[in-house]
Amino acid sequence: MLKIKSVMVTGASGKLGGPLCEALVAEGYHVIAADLRLPVGVAGVEEACLDVADAQAVEALVARSDAVIHLASCKESREAVIDVSARGTFNLLEAAAHTKKPQRVILASGDAVNGIYFNPQPVPITETMPMVAYPGYYPLSKVIEETMFQEYFWQAGVPTVCLRMSWIQAEDDILTHLTVAGDQFGVPVWSELMNDQQRAEFSGGRDAVVALRHPDGTPMRRHIVAVEDCVQSYLLALRTEGIEGETFMIAMNDPFNYVEAAAHAAKQLGLETLDLVDPVGKDFCVDTTKARYVLGYRPKYDILGLIDKAVEFRRSGAQRRARSGFKG
Repeated sequence: MLKIKSVMVTGASGKLGGPLCEALVAEGYHVIAADLRLPVGVAGVEEACLDVADAQAVEALVARSDAVIHLASCKESREAVIDVSARGTFNLLEAAAHTKKPQRVILASGDAVNGIYFNPQPVPITETMPMVAYPGYYPLSKVIEETMFQEYFWQAGVPTVCLRMSWIQAEDDILTHLTVAGDQFGVPVWSELMNDQQRAEFSGGRDAVVALRHPDGTPMRRHIVAVEDCVQSYLLALRTEGIEGETFMIAMNDPFNYVEAAAHAAKQLGLETLDLVDPVGKDFCVDTTKARYVLGYRPKYDILGLIDKAVEFRRSGAQRRARSGFKG
């Protein structure tokens, strides 16, 4: 039986780290919140400034932890692929193997390893499909990390679990992505899909919600996930027995349709919609059957609920949480 009382979280000041640390504290865990760039700022955690490339410092914290959640990521930094994703993950797994202290070591992976959006996805993506990532340091890093986690389970018996998440949406991220004014969030970049007339019309701060389509006119579909549902999956992975060595896809129940999402967001925000065509993006669907069946994962948010939550966040006047790392 798992007897997890203390949980170490690397990369704890990121978009997922803060909400996860809050949930862990609320569940009664002692949380060692480790990050190099920003304080985590969550009441009740033990803050630790940690460079995961420092093997000695990593082992000292792992030796005190019943479980480790590895959120630290290189994102799109060339240098951090080696320092964080390769060396840092190696140090963490070596420490777990050497100390034999953690009963569960969980990796935050991503569906980027499956080449989502960029590679054709004719059927729903499952955990058993090959990792064929799209170009970039972040997708490469997740392939490296997942491979190391799998091999340390098989070679050294480290009790690893991989949670392969879709694009995480927190606060008003989804509105920042769907609208053309202000900061762009995620891909594609709307200005790159506009014609000259549209760029001129929207260059002065005029806003609209994008109804993204394929060249044949059909709506673009993609999978994402609410940060609250990601947090749920980590809590389940900490207490579900017999899942060592397993990988789980974590996403909403269904992919969303950009045209339907745009109509709902436009109504909520009082904006117009703007039809744009993406000549390269591929639809994709993530199959969460295994997570639902084995972990008991039950996503709370679909796209309409996520948009409503984001609108409520904006109208509340709440401040966005400071996040370390790459914007996305």
